[in-house]
Amino acid sequence: MKKIFMSLLLASVALAGGSCAKDDMDNGTGGGTDSANSGPVIVNASSAALNGEIVLRLKESAAESVTRTRSAGGPATRSGIDELDRILNEAGTVRFERLFPECGRFEERTRREGLHLWYYAQFDPTISASAMAKMLSACSDIDIIEYSLPAVSADYRRMGLPQVGEPATRSVAEDVRDVAFPFNESARSQELQWHYNNKGNVFTEQTRLGADANVYAAWQLATGNPDVIVAVIDQGVKYDHEDLAANMWVNQAELNGTSGVDDDGNGYVDDIYGYNFTNNTGELSFSYDASHGTHVAGTIAAVNNNGIGVCGIAGGSGKGDGVKIMSCEILNESESGSSGAGLAGQIRAIKYAADNGAVICQNSWGYTAGTISQTDWTRGTYSALTRAMEYFNKYAGLDENGVQTGPMAGGLVIFAAGNDGMNELCYPAADPAVVSVAATSFLGSPAYYTNYGTWVSLSAPGGDQMLSATYGGVYSTTVSSDGGSGYEGMQGTSMACPHVSGACALAISYYYGAEKRMGLTAEMLRQALLSSTRSVDRYCTGDSYASYRGLMGIGSLDTYKLLLTIVKMEGIPAQRIAVGATATIDLAEHFLSTSVLTYTNSAPEVVGVALQGGMLQISGLRKGSATI
Repeated sequence: MKKIFMSLLLASVALAGGSCAKDDMDNGTGGGTDSANSGPVIVNASSAALNGEIVLRLKESAAESVTRTRSAGGPATRSGIDELDRILNEAGTVRFERLFPECGRFEERTRREGLHLWYYAQFDPTISASAMAKMLSACSDIDIIEYSLPAVSADYRRMGLPQVGEPATRSVAEDVRDVAFPFNESARSQELQWHYNNKGNVFTEQTRLGADANVYAAWQLATGNPDVIVAVIDQGVKYDHEDLAANMWVNQAELNGTSGVDDDGNGYVDDIYGYNFTNNTGELSFSYDASHGTHVAGTIAAVNNNGIGVCGIAGGSGKGDGVKIMSCEILNESESGSSGAGLAGQIRAIKYAADNGAVICQNSWGYTAGTISQTDWTRGTYSALTRAMEYFNKYAGLDENGVQTGPMAGGLVIFAAGNDGMNELCYPAADPAVVSVAATSFLGSPAYYTNYGTWVSLSAPGGDQMLSATYGGVYSTTVSSDGGSGYEGMQGTSMACPHVSGACALAISYYYGAEKRMGLTAEMLRQALLSSTRSVDRYCTGDSYASYRGLMGIGSLDTYKLLLTIVKMEGIPAQRIAVGATATIDLAEHFLSTSVLTYTNSAPEVVGVALQGGMLQISGLRKGSATI
């Protein structure tokens, strides 16, 4: 949905292409339980929870006690609280530490958000999470207990004999693809990356004209900006890949610092290209069987115009001007991801990204559909994972004083919808605070594996190797079998998601520009993204696809339209309206699409508002100010 902000000052109205920020919940210093005697709130209880680890939130006084114990040289595996330590001892606890480590200049805002109260416990893996939660529930110093769920990568790779899909049909005029390819990568690469610019065929396969992310036209406006950082929360990215190395984020303090020392004081040691939250080390891991993160990164920011490999949506023009990839590893070499980082690593990765400059948080992982019910997830107001996502949305791009220093104020968290092929809620993607991405094929129709539902935000090309095992996938960077730089086609909502992340990074680059223009907010970007899509329902026809209609998001990603929309998001000039008078504003003059516009009115007693057919009517009721 699209929201517009309008400020009415003494019967004057100022409209801006932003949106109301969600009211902050309790800042984490209390409120985890309904009463002092009700015991801790249990979050995300599930039979799929990992044994041997759990996350909990201490009450303020208890957290202060732990801090004093650690300052006095107490053991790192205990809290200094008798009741809690008895439980930790019984469970054979080997780690008990702050979930979010002390982080230097960002420690004040970490505490302000109550994140210093969260702790991570690692204990005997033969003890179930439910048994540990039961023991901890008796501790009066704990107010929230959260189960650790395994992250699962949202990709599915299939190699086999191609199956013939429905014949492609030439599409409507808006899908004309007559923009020339602007770089020097090979014709073969251009063809295989049909998901950027689909001309209606891929070698011998007939596809559908315009069933793509419409990237070539967008490259006429922008190609990237190195000040834009995208955090890839995934398997480790091969940072020395021939087609990625120039666009990797580099922590210069750690690169030029002392090995084994936290040179920049951000709480992490030797985090040069990001951090491995699975093994708690600065050394990223990747291999042929762990290429998922590298593939995702290539779609976003493979180096353009370097004569090799593939292109990234925001990979620049070959002049060192691509966006940067920060690798936050939470999945390891298991293709399922189930043996990767538990909840602690997932949460830490998201906050790390915000504190270290990322403004887009790319997530091609999630929990298996059905693992968490909607009822359980709605208790997420108490969840450390929810708090981490809110932290990213709120603080990305801002310094410790709340001043915008990055190319966007606030961050956007983007999740793959999942590959269960089901109309069922899949978390965290179904959380309304994130952008969720379903997958389409080179015919523009829903990919056979994609999840769908009313909770999906939009769709993007994810490939469908059932239509063509050879050409149906998304082509991007990988790790070769010998550990070198490789390229491969994969399919999945994992592949659709980075198209959206890359397009958003390109839109930020376009707005920010060479002059480093400030003022863009994450909410402005979100609204531009969701108001610039093309219809996906037109391809949801026949018995095979009718059930997807209205459930693949607001539409399909259009990168070019997104860039055209983002430059119109600076706002609508202030309007001065006399009491008793009415003003009408044609929103089509300010937005490419008005079909998904909604509004909120901060002072309905001051101004009356009506929205119909893209026309906004504002009536002055009494003196005062309002934000719409």
